[in-house]
Amino acid sequence: MKKTALLLTALLVAMLAFAQEMETASPTLSYEENSETASQTLALEETKIKRFSLGAKIGIPNIAGLSTEITTPLLGNRVAVFYDYSSFDVNPTDVKVGLTYTEYGANIYFNNKGKGPYVGIGFADLTTDLTFENVSFEEEGLRGVGTASVSQKLSTTNLKLGVKTGGRIYFRLELGYGFGDIPQEVEVSGSFTPEGESTPINGTETEEFPSIPGVGTNGTLIGNFGFGISF
Repeated sequence: MKKTALLLTALLVAMLAFAQEMETASPTLSYEENSETASQTLALEETKIKRFSLGAKIGIPNIAGLSTEITTPLLGNRVAVFYDYSSFDVNPTDVKVGLTYTEYGANIYFNNKGKGPYVGIGFADLTTDLTFENVSFEEEGLRGVGTASVSQKLSTTNLKLGVKTGGRIYFRLELGYGFGDIPQEVEVSGSFTPEGESTPINGTETEEFPSIPGVGTNGTLIGNFGFGISF
């Protein structure tokens, strides 16, 4: 620990000495020259900002999907709007789950270059198409086993912390939580053939909501890794 502190102290002293030397060596410029230099620097920084990013995200709850982001001039290039989309299947025991995930919102960057650390807020919909197999039905005293299905939309408000690298090829890491009401049970509809009968009939039953990675009773965990291109 002491060696680390000494090393950091020495590094800080060297940086301060270098900065002082650069300041002393820099020529004195007039007000007009400073203004012109500042304008040129600002214009150059504007051209360096890559405003459009297209890539992919892998994680939860989106599993794997496409991601787009546009850096706007708002708040000195700190506000970027984004849209994510993915479609995938999860198959727990006796349940087939088809999922479509969409999210849109804004990332607020801490610096003015559309990269680095940021805070994100988004609004997400996780649409689930559920197919339950081997459902035990009971309708009007008739019993049997059949298949039932239901569509359920889960809406959340997402808060995230993230970081994004710069350059043509970017990488991104996000962690957060999506706040929303996740049902514990769903009512499903399907058909079954009653015992001792040959003609199927329709019925409804209540089933437990299936387990989906990252989805809990109060919302969804968010953790993903992204990469792509910026231009």
